[in-house]
Amino acid sequence: MMCTIGWAMLLIVLITSLYLDGISLGLLSGLGLGLLTFLVQPAPPPNDLMLLQATWFLLMATLEATGFFCLMTNKCKIFVGQIKNHYGILIALFCYGLVFLTGDKKWLYRSVCDPNCKGKARLLFPIAVAGHMALLASPLSISGILLIVVAGNNGLPNLVGMIVILTVGITAASSWYAYLIPDRWLNKLYASFNSVAKDEIVAQSKNKIQLLFSLLVVAELLFLNTQPKPNGSTQLSSIQKIFPVQFPIFFALVMLSTAAVAMLWFKIKPAEVLQSHRFKLGIQQLFIFLGLAWLVDSLLSHDKIYWIKMWWDGKMHYGFYLIAALYMVLMDISIIIWLFSALLIEADGRIVTLALWLVAVHSLAPIRFWISHVIKGYKHKE
Repeated sequence: MMCTIGWAMLLIVLITSLYLDGISLGLLSGLGLGLLTFLVQPAPPPNDLMLLQATWFLLMATLEATGFFCLMTNKCKIFVGQIKNHYGILIALFCYGLVFLTGDKKWLYRSVCDPNCKGKARLLFPIAVAGHMALLASPLSISGILLIVVAGNNGLPNLVGMIVILTVGITAASSWYAYLIPDRWLNKLYASFNSVAKDEIVAQSKNKIQLLFSLLVVAELLFLNTQPKPNGSTQLSSIQKIFPVQFPIFFALVMLSTAAVAMLWFKIKPAEVLQSHRFKLGIQQLFIFLGLAWLVDSLLSHDKIYWIKMWWDGKMHYGFYLIAALYMVLMDISIIIWLFSALLIEADGRIVTLALWLVAVHSLAPIRFWISHVIKGYKHKE
């Protein structure tokens, strides 16, 4: 009974939040969890997830305040303007590398919406694919950070490398598939990019901003060379250095330190960070993650034995897969990584299977964006 009521309530929350938009998903998830407390004991709050989410958007907001993303936009515009259309694979891989380095793809929308690049419509699709795929694998994106933490805690350090191989392959292949897309679809893609780019306010770049590249590279190397120890501490495998802090806390401290050095070096006022577009979106996403992750974690904790038994006994039917796919479309990939990856690792430890599943789920995000766009258009007509 609890399984039916709880997961049905979650589906209603996910669908309703598409119509209401904004922070409604976090608020409705909190309401649903509050109602379920009459029946079950809720799981503890996802403290580590909230810590990583908060420190990540602080880092992104600080980088925006320094003008770093404005620099990325300009560099991408110059490169795209100099390369011919038939070198689309080079542009896609270049954009993949930049998003992999920055951990953010919003700046990429402004570069592809440049009027001077509109003649290169065939490049929009591979650039969009490159940014989306790199976001899953980047050690500085919230999805990539959670992926490293979950994989490290479960002893799968090669999972990140497998996902990088898959996403780079998809990015390279997209440059060939772009020639099969009708022009009217490319125009709609350009319009969707343009609508998203208008919402972002970009700070002007400052002098010597290239020094931020070294900071980000150091942070990524630290993330990729860490592994958890059995006693809860964190080890930097390349130099065998052990830090007396837990695995997620180490990531949070590195991100806070990187943001602090950037703020001090470029003499950024704290108010500039608070007024940035990424800080405002980050606050909204933080509360969405809190409500939704807490609700789903409580459902999983209550039904974990049932799910594992059903998985191992092979009693899942086609209807289950259809409903599961619907949940995957409606949920953010970061929450899926945090809550569901460990369960799949327990059931099947094959790295290739898990990597393919994560890339496939991540590829469903444009469907959620399209559904949300359709619902918003319906609201405006009303």
